[in-house]
Amino acid sequence: MNPSRFSRSAASIAAAVGLLLSSHAYAGARQSAFKVDSNKGKNYYTATSAIDGKMDTMWMVPGESENKGEWMEIELPRGDLDKIAIVPGNASSEKSWADFPRLKQVRIDVYSKNDDDVETQVGSTTLDLADKPGWQILDVPDAKVGDTMFGGRLRMTVLDVYPGEDFPNLAVSEFKAVLKEFDMPPKVGESSAALDGHDAPQMLDANPKTFFATAPDGASITLSNTGLSQIGFISAGKDYARPKKVEITCGTVTATTDLPDDIKGGTVWAEVPSFNGYTGGGFGDPTIKILDVYPGTNPQIGIAELKAKATNADAL
Repeated sequence: MNPSRFSRSAASIAAAVGLLLSSHAYAGARQSAFKVDSNKGKNYYTATSAIDGKMDTMWMVPGESENKGEWMEIELPRGDLDKIAIVPGNASSEKSWADFPRLKQVRIDVYSKNDDDVETQVGSTTLDLADKPGWQILDVPDAKVGDTMFGGRLRMTVLDVYPGEDFPNLAVSEFKAVLKEFDMPPKVGESSAALDGHDAPQMLDANPKTFFATAPDGASITLSNTGLSQIGFISAGKDYARPKKVEITCGTVTATTDLPDDIKGGTVWAEVPSFNGYTGGGFGDPTIKILDVYPGTNPQIGIAELKAKATNADAL
């Protein structure tokens, strides 16, 4: 075999393998330490529990830890970091929130890998958090992560905490990197039965005069995109029912959104749930179920256009 031809072939295989690996390398979380609970399971309180989309699971450090200096980190895809979203305590109940320490100040360090798999720090900032339950969304300096093959990682280090009333160990219910979004044409894989002349592809034709129509009972749409962060709906007007409450399932997590009514053809958006620690991080085909509608002249649901936004290169 021609040596140069072999080298080109080997390089192509290596690139393909790198792309394959990079597409599956963003589904992890690590931590400096975590509480081991024999009753709940050894790994119940790892950092993975802080990126699963569930408020009643969490990363919890051991009781003997001083909390300060502990860290958790997540893998990031190729994309642009914009914000950080945190539920900085034990959100499983109001009492638990007060019982355990909560994040007061953290340092965020961001790292990017080039195509040679060499890592470089591309950002670092300190954030102060309020002592209140629920999501807190905080701005961070914009940082581009990854090149064409690899992504990067983000580490959150604890600098200070609000003390707990009954327990010494910090708990963090949820953590998420918010990546910049871009428009992504949705791909419809399946849908509930369409009315004659109003098939699902008419949601994707960029023509608001054509539309998908389906019965309200069991109305659903499954997309074949990955990396989506939001799905947008443009109604077919007042003559048809319009989505009011939608349930979106992606992989193992589900989110329900109440949509505003816009009979004039504006776009209303619902978030696609993620479980990998970053927006647009829900692997698998998103499935949309329409649970409730705003009534129209006709009882059937009419969707003129379906839109989508994505955050990372997995969606391309």
